[in-house]
Amino acid sequence: MRIDPKTTIAGLPALQMRLALKRLCFYGQWDASQLEAAAGVAAGTGESVARALVDAGLAHGVGTRLWAITQAGKRVSSATAAQRVTRATAEKALREFMERVDDVNRRKEFLGKVVAAVLFGSMLSPEVERLSDVDVAVEIAPKLTDGSRLREANERRVQLLASLGHRFADLLRDAVPLVLRDVRLPEGR
Repeated sequence: MRIDPKTTIAGLPALQMRLALKRLCFYGQWDASQLEAAAGVAAGTGESVARALVDAGLAHGVGTRLWAITQAGKRVSSATAAQRVTRATAEKALREFMERVDDVNRRKEFLGKVVAAVLFGSMLSPEVERLSDVDVAVEIAPKLTDGSRLREANERRVQLLASLGHRFADLLRDAVPLVLRDVRLPEGR
């Protein structure tokens, strides 16, 4: 889905509302103050913005002064505002992506390898000349099959990159070893 960045949604600039809906998607339901924070609007305006979202079909009431995002609202939250590109530009981007896949798979410092890349979406329709994006699903698997060696290699890589100035969210860095360590397959599998 594409939205025009020059328009408004529920009385607010489209890009501002798209971001607000994206933020609100993390809540099962939300109230006026959460909407105000997500949309960056003045305190006390949340209920009127929520009513405008309901009128637009992007939210629905789920209780007294509580709302939730509709499927249409979720589509808007992930919509693009980018200009469409020519097929030639999209094909060039796809070639560059596949070169990067080959590079990642060849280089030892990358601990994962791309085992499948699947093109889908409008690029598969040759009659479509102007595309909004290039849709690719990627499956990544670890290059090392031994879990303890993979964890050690991952920690070394994190330390190297941190020494070069890269920063990582602790949640992601710390969660990966926990997931690898705590997963137990039933016997016989």
